[in-house]
Amino acid sequence: MNDNTRYRKFIGGNNLVFTLIVLILLGTLIFLYSKISFIFRPFIVIISTIVSPVILAIIAYYLFNPLINWLEKHKVKRVWGIILLGLLIVALITGLIVLIIPVIQEQSISFVRDFPGYVDKLSNSFNQWSSNSMFKTTIYSAATWFNGLIRDVPSSIVNNLKTTTESLSTIVTTLSSVVTTLVIFPIMAFFLLKDDKRFIQHTITIVPPKYRRDFITVFATINDQVGTYIKGQLIVSIVVGILTYIGFIIIGLNYAVILALVVAVTCIIPFIGPAIAIIPALIIALIASPFMVVKLCVVWIVVQTLHGNVVAPTIMGKSLKVHPLTIIIVLVVMGGLLGVVGLILGIPIYAIIKVIVSFAFQKFKMHYNKYFGEDAGEY
Repeated sequence: MNDNTRYRKFIGGNNLVFTLIVLILLGTLIFLYSKISFIFRPFIVIISTIVSPVILAIIAYYLFNPLINWLEKHKVKRVWGIILLGLLIVALITGLIVLIIPVIQEQSISFVRDFPGYVDKLSNSFNQWSSNSMFKTTIYSAATWFNGLIRDVPSSIVNNLKTTTESLSTIVTTLSSVVTTLVIFPIMAFFLLKDDKRFIQHTITIVPPKYRRDFITVFATINDQVGTYIKGQLIVSIVVGILTYIGFIIIGLNYAVILALVVAVTCIIPFIGPAIAIIPALIIALIASPFMVVKLCVVWIVVQTLHGNVVAPTIMGKSLKVHPLTIIIVLVVMGGLLGVVGLILGIPIYAIIKVIVSFAFQKFKMHYNKYFGEDAGEY
């Protein structure tokens, strides 16, 4: 009888019945929502509108908050530090627009124009090489499929853009969304940087006093891990992009700016990013000469070695301690659910879930040890 009573207490006793009733009511509420979802459409539009600027503001906060804290320690008021940082960013963006954007535009136009010809030339060379092979038919079919897939990439992008621009309403919606994001997210980032402690304190006061200590523990862990990852990953991507650009310039690879920019952007995605980034560079190198491929491989090995053994460990350390297989699984799942956004934000989302689940598991072990630890040994 005592064991039965202890087990009932362990699983929650009357609280379990109450929890099941709440879950049933919640399921009923979700079912009703699916039937009258049109009523909540304005709220969905509002939320979807502010999601992008909020995410960008949080990323900007994690990226620049250490610098603002450093300035504040050196007797620079937080508001003035943020203003100086904003002016510096505007100056850098202006310099990029004046100096780099024309080069990127010129190389992009040239790349899109010449890319089909590069693919055709590469395909012809491959066909000549495989003409005497016993697997000629299989190789030819695979090459034809890959050739058509790669050659149509630039035209598909252009056609999609043309299709999009045919709809005036789509243009207006897209432009308004972009403008809204560009206007709102700096304002949000400013107040996050200026009043971050006030936001945190206000959020803590919302939580019931009984759960505040647990909330602070979970929030601090999430803030530390996610902040370190976002800040580190952005800095690592920029450094890897610069190293790649220097390497491409040294070996004389065409479209060095565009290819290095692709590397910097895709480097945000762990493991999968470098595999995506090497494809266009490899095609350009194959068209140039076999020796260019060798030089490209040398540059790529050097950059990736520096990335894996020097840049990433130095900047990020062991912030998340996630197994590579877990990262791949997370990217595959989140990519399937959210597309490109899932690939970029998949690891931070996983880190948040991991912290919450780990905390809940620790609470479960404490709860188990309270009722069964003396008899069966502590969990």
